[in-house]
Amino acid sequence: MSPTPPTGTRVACGTEQLRWRLTRLTVKPTKGPTALLSATNTGATPCAFDGYPDLEVHLGKGPAVDAKPTTTRVRLLLGHGRTVEIPLFYPAVRLRDGYCAIPPGEDPEISARPPHPASTDYGASVQMSDPQGRQIRATVCDTIHMGSPRLRPVA
Repeated sequence: MSPTPPTGTRVACGTEQLRWRLTRLTVKPTKGPTALLSATNTGATPCAFDGYPDLEVHLGKGPAVDAKPTTTRVRLLLGHGRTVEIPLFYPAVRLRDGYCAIPPGEDPEISARPPHPASTDYGASVQMSDPQGRQIRATVCDTIHMGSPRLRPVA
C-alpha cells in the first residue's frame, strides 16, 4: 500500500507516531460496542487517518480474527495529541453453538496498523485492557465489526 492517502497533500499516519489502545467496554451482549480501539498522534505534526486501521487478533499460527469496517470511508486529520476512536462490535462470549474463535483462557496476540501504511510499516502490538487500564485477555467469538472512526472530543 502507498503511504500517501487519497487526500493528496496530507501525510498518512504511521505506526511510529501513533500510540494504540484497546479497551474492552463490556462482555455481555448489548447493542453498544464491546471494545474501543484508539490511536493517539504522539508525533510533532498532524497526519491523515483516512479510512480504517487493520486489526488482527490471533493465536500464534492458529485461529485468527480480522476486523471489518461496517460504515463508509472517513477522512480525519489527526493533530498532535489528538485521538481517533473506533468502536468495535463482536461477541465476547461463546456463540449459541459453543463456537469461539479466540476462547476465554487463551492469550491472543493483537496487532494494529494505520490506514495507508508505508510498505515497511508492520504495525504495533496492542494489549487489551479494561476501562481502569488493567491488562486483560481478549475473547473474540466471531468477526469484529468496526464502527466509524471519530475524533475524541477535546477535554
